[in-house]
Amino acid sequence: MRDYLLVERYDRTHRQTAGGGAPALDRLHQEDFCQAQGIVSETKYQKEGGPSLKQCFSLLRQVSGAPVIDLARFLDAVIYNYFVGNNEAHGKNFSLLYHGVGTGNVEIRLTPLYDIVSTVYYPELSQNMAMKIGGEYSSEKVLPKHFEQLADEAALGKALVKQRVPELAEIVIAALGKMDLGPPVAAAVAALIRARCEKTRNSFRH
Repeated sequence: MRDYLLVERYDRTHRQTAGGGAPALDRLHQEDFCQAQGIVSETKYQKEGGPSLKQCFSLLRQVSGAPVIDLARFLDAVIYNYFVGNNEAHGKNFSLLYHGVGTGNVEIRLTPLYDIVSTVYYPELSQNMAMKIGGEYSSEKVLPKHFEQLADEAALGKALVKQRVPELAEIVIAALGKMDLGPPVAAAVAALIRARCEKTRNSFRH
């Protein structure tokens, strides 16, 4: 017996067909942040020429059909990836979803999160983040000042970012307390994430 995670795809929709037959499956067009900025997949990491968080926030500000909402969602995504220790959050792991292609009324929005793994749990993997937070690659060295610098780079309010980081830490900690963790490895990863959240939350209180 093997544990697995089953996730419904967000880039597929069911369309009714003529005559009441079985619904057809349509694929929604999406474009990752590297593609959207003309960056080849071989250089998806910032240190190799891939996009920075500053560039990603700027992209959303330029193309999103609801920039205020998507900028807030992307900020949450950055903070969440930091909390769970997903150092593989590079430019190809964030995307834009194109709604209404072919209708003359296309709307571009940030996709839901995908491909999130707590890479810091595995010591053989890189301990550096794919994109810097406030000039820092190592998630172990990120401090409140780095999130303040990120706010400046992303043209976001410092007060907003300083409030959202500990707020989201509390949300994640509360969610962990409600989970049925099952296998021992899940409990170990959850403990790691909880510790990261608590450490960050406490650092913002000083």
